[in-house]
This record gives sequence, C-alpha cells and structure tokens, in this order.
Amino acid sequence: MSSQRFTPEFKEEAVRQVVGRGHSVAEVAARLGVSTHSLYQWVKAVKPDKTEQQATELTEAKSEILRLRAQLRRVEEERDIFKKGRTVLRQRTRVKYRFINDHRHVFRVAPMCRMLEVTRGGFYQWLDKPESDRAIEDRRLLGLIRDSYDASGGVYGARRVLGDLREAGEVCGKHRVEKIMHAQKIKAIRGYKAPRRIVGRPSLIAPNRLQRQFTVDQPDQAWVTDITYLRTWQGWLYLAVVIDLHSRKVIGWSMKPTLAREGVLDALLMAIWRRKPTKAVIVHSDQGSQYGSDDWQRFCRAHGLQPSMSRRGNCWDNAVAESFFSSLKKERIRKRVYKTRDLARADVFDYIEVFYNRTRRHSHLGGVSPEAFEKASL
Repeated sequence: MSSQRFTPEFKEEAVRQVVGRGHSVAEVAARLGVSTHSLYQWVKAVKPDKTEQQATELTEAKSEILRLRAQLRRVEEERDIFKKGRTVLRQRTRVKYRFINDHRHVFRVAPMCRMLEVTRGGFYQWLDKPESDRAIEDRRLLGLIRDSYDASGGVYGARRVLGDLREAGEVCGKHRVEKIMHAQKIKAIRGYKAPRRIVGRPSLIAPNRLQRQFTVDQPDQAWVTDITYLRTWQGWLYLAVVIDLHSRKVIGWSMKPTLAREGVLDALLMAIWRRKPTKAVIVHSDQGSQYGSDDWQRFCRAHGLQPSMSRRGNCWDNAVAESFFSSLKKERIRKRVYKTRDLARADVFDYIEVFYNRTRRHSHLGGVSPEAFEKASL
C-alpha cells in the first residue's frame, strides 16, 4: 500500500502511537494496516537522529555551564568588592574613586563602579585630575593659615586667623577656615584649663562618721541612704531608700517624680516609724543637695539622728546603698523602661517588701534574708 494514500494527519497520529505512547513499530503497523518500513520512515522523519540530538544537547549543556560559571565569577567578584568597599559606600564620590584606583589590580573597573554607584566616565576623568579646584585652594589657604597661626605663637583661633587672611586680601569665610583648621588639628593654645572636679574632699556640712564601717553588731546603730532613678514613659521616677547596716534590710523608702528633698525625708520618716530608735543613729549619705538641705539637718536633729556624709565623688564611702541599687537593677529592672510610674512603683515595692527583705538570700548575712537575720539576732 503506497504511503501517499495516507493523509499527514494519519501519519502524525501513527507516529504519536510509537513515540508518545510507547507502542512498538510492528504492533502499530499491524494494527493500522501499514507496512513496517513506511512507519519507520514516518517516525524517522519526525524524530531526529539520536546522535544529532545528543550532540545538540551536549552543546547546549556546555553553553549553560559556561554561562553559569561566568555568572558565578561575577557574583563572587561583586561579593568581594562589597566586602572590601563597604567602608566607602556612604563616602563622597572622590573617596570612592580613590578606592577604585587602589584596587584596579584586583577587580575590574566596571563592576566596582556599578557596586559603588559611580560612573566609569567620572572615574577616568578623576584620574586626569584627582583633586578638585576647592581642594587645591584649601591646600593653598592651609599654608597661609599656618603662617598666621605660627606668627601668633599658637594662640590664634579661626576668628583671628581669618582677620589676618582678610587683611592680606584673601576672600574666604570663617566656617571654611574652621573646617581646614579642624581637619589639620590646628587649635589655639589656652593658658588656663577648665576647672576639674575635686574628688575626695570631705563635706563641710557633716563629717564622715561612718568611715566605711559597714559591719555593725546591733540594729539601729547606723543607717545608709541614697537616691537612684528609674526610667518610665512618663518620665523619671526617683527612688530613695534607707538601709540598716546590721541586717541590710531596707527599712525606709520613697518614690517621687522629682528630686525634691521630700523624697529623702519621706524615706527617713518611714524608717523612724518602723524602727522607733531609742538611741542616736548615724545616718550616712553622699553630698547630694537633698542631704545638705536645712530641712534634712533639722529633721535629723529633731529625731536624734547623726548625719554623716561621704567624701565628694567617692562612691565607695556609701557602698552598701550602691550595692542594693545594683542588685535591684540587675535582678528586677534589667534595663526595662516602665510604661507608667505606677507600674514602676508596684514592681519596686514588690522587690523591696516581698522579695529583698523577706526572701532574697544575702551573701553578707550568711545566705539568709534580712528578715530572717534580724529574727535570729533577737
């Protein structure tokens, strides 16, 4: 039977039976009444030779490998450029040009310009003229500034140097002179320094009666007091405490939104109400203005208390109070910013009255709480 008697559509469907559905040529030829030779020819015309197909696939695979290798080299180069040049990404354009010039032997110019967001044309133009006109003019002015500065014996600042420059006929601004002098670390020499804070000077209001004797035998012999601050979204909250050195118990506290002396007075009043001392008690503090006020002195005299003050700037003289504040901030606050002052008051109250005084084991007391230590001492 001649193949010309079959339509192209018939031939296409016959080939699909062999190629697409996996039937053998003999089986399809017998089923369709077509010679095996004709069906082979139809299949061959549609399906290219395997050798040619394999060669085409190999060529395409090689091309893809070469493309991926080139892409990998480009990505690795951009990665290395970014690692090397990350410090100049936000610098001026001329700083980036200088980086590109310094690394031309390592990376290609085009990728560096692309990564640093500068143009190649601008870079090559910069190579012909690395310095701007302003930089050249600044260097010339620097020589005149040094001459004026040296002639004054090093006592002229930017304002007087500018006066010399304008007298010589130069036209420039004060800020430009200040910028050049600051960049070159040229500054006027002053004969007097700013007064330094004197550390260690004793208080003139009250002597240091405690003298770092932080271990006492009986309760209500010596108290220490201090102020710290807590951060809230409503503003600062200032905490004043009074601690008995015998048991390290917080016997008085007050929290106020300001540093007024009422805070320290309320804390001391709470301590007096709780302890009701019958003998004179040393009350040690730093040289804060609240503790040096007349109200504090009169309050102490009225209740038989003996004020004692640390040396100026010496936190070790009041180490027990400082240690308590450190424990409070490490164990409870942990750099937290409270939403409101009321939340801060509630949390600090819980720490002092529930945890610290009654539960927390104190290393100075042999691992017991201040409350337990006082009961055992009775």
